[in-house]
Amino acid sequence: MFSRLDNYILRAFIPTFFLCLIIISGIYVIIDILQKLGDFLDMGGEAFMTGIRYYIYLFPVIIFQFFPAITLIAVSIVLVRMVKNREILAMQVAGISLYRILLPIFVVTVFLSFASFGDQEWIIPRFAERLEELQQASFSSNIQRNLLLEDNKNNTLIRIWKYNNKTQHMESVFILARYENRKKKFTINAEEGTWLGDNTWLLTKVVKHVYDEQGKWIAPVQKIDGLEFESTITPGELGKIKLDPSLLNFEQLKNLCKNEPDNPRNSVLFHSRIAYTLTHFVLLLLGIPLVVGFERLSRNLFLRVGLCVLICGIFYALLFICSNLGNTGMLHPILAAWLPIIIFGSAGLLFFDMMRM
Repeated sequence: MFSRLDNYILRAFIPTFFLCLIIISGIYVIIDILQKLGDFLDMGGEAFMTGIRYYIYLFPVIIFQFFPAITLIAVSIVLVRMVKNREILAMQVAGISLYRILLPIFVVTVFLSFASFGDQEWIIPRFAERLEELQQASFSSNIQRNLLLEDNKNNTLIRIWKYNNKTQHMESVFILARYENRKKKFTINAEEGTWLGDNTWLLTKVVKHVYDEQGKWIAPVQKIDGLEFESTITPGELGKIKLDPSLLNFEQLKNLCKNEPDNPRNSVLFHSRIAYTLTHFVLLLLGIPLVVGFERLSRNLFLRVGLCVLICGIFYALLFICSNLGNTGMLHPILAAWLPIIIFGSAGLLFFDMMRM
């Protein structure tokens, strides 16, 4: 049962939260429209309705991405206003600890965390296919990147760094063929690949390694200027609309990890989905002390809000860096997902413990 103090804090927080949500989402949409302005101009009279549908489908994705940052910014604005009006000081003089004052904010954060999880699990997957179809039909170029496909008939795994749907041209191709016992049969690295038709690709500037049935390399390395490679992976297969793994729910992502065990990006996304549920609390633990915990840090309260925004930026930057390192195999997927949470969470607990109560 919420007390009068809790109701007062929540009445200040909830409208501020939705206002921040509208402003930040609006800024994101405006920037995205400017980036896609050329595509919208090419659509002519259909641009308005296409844009409306696209951003309706995209809105749940925006919410999921920025929910933790919006929560921290809204909390910092509310606390800045309360500090400026000396309401926090009055509550502490009345014998209410800062922990108790902040309790309703953390309780609401739990609900927001569940809402964010539900958004990713049920709302985003519901619109994922329509969003992907609209994006690829209206805004995407003919270039696809970082494709990983399995040719089950030939027992090969094919990774393509860059593929042009229009010219049917591949760049930076890696092929792993396996025996029935799953041991490596041969690997191919090719700078380029071009579709010849009849289930055949022409690979150029090829480096081929051959292995025996025990997986031992057979010398020498084969360097070939041109090699015809047969595969059931055709331009039609490559041109199919594929859902971005980040739009899948937890169960779909788990199945994708099983189906594509050699793709580290799926494992990074899987573990990041679990770790991301703690992001709300991690950012609050770091941001709240900057606003109300250290009186000598700065007498400019709006500077403290700016520091909260800066913390969000640094956190998302570290999240991006760790994800990329995990996607390229330079960092273990579990470490790539949890390292930002561990670093910022530890610092947040330290700062929160140092606050003046």
